[in-house]
Amino acid sequence: MPPVPPPPPPRAPRQPADRGPLVRAVLAVLVVGLTVLALAVMVNGQRGYQDWTTWAIFATVMAAAHLLPLVWKGEPRRVWDVVALATVGLVFYWVALVLPFIGYATSFAQTMAVACALAHLWLLPGRR
Repeated sequence: MPPVPPPPPPRAPRQPADRGPLVRAVLAVLVVGLTVLALAVMVNGQRGYQDWTTWAIFATVMAAAHLLPLVWKGEPRRVWDVVALATVGLVFYWVALVLPFIGYATSFAQTMAVACALAHLWLLPGRR
């Protein structure tokens, strides 16, 4: 009878994967995507990028700042400060331009973009 091989060594318990970076990346992309979508779609004969170009560019830049943590691996507090400032700008845009026309279909996309921006900011490292 051949010798019986020893049992395999016990495996170390697996640690669950940290899904935080993935969730933050998805939220950042949603902020940009929903903002651009809402400004590009024509509703009631109006398109954000044509009818209020300056505000549309402002909102797009504020939304795009949420992509910063994906490319800038600086001090977390400084990254958070920049994204917080962009979120304040996006909320200001939402209150000034979206809220008065909240009944339009694109207002829902803009509202979801701002909600994603707030969630993204909340989940970023560097928050006090």
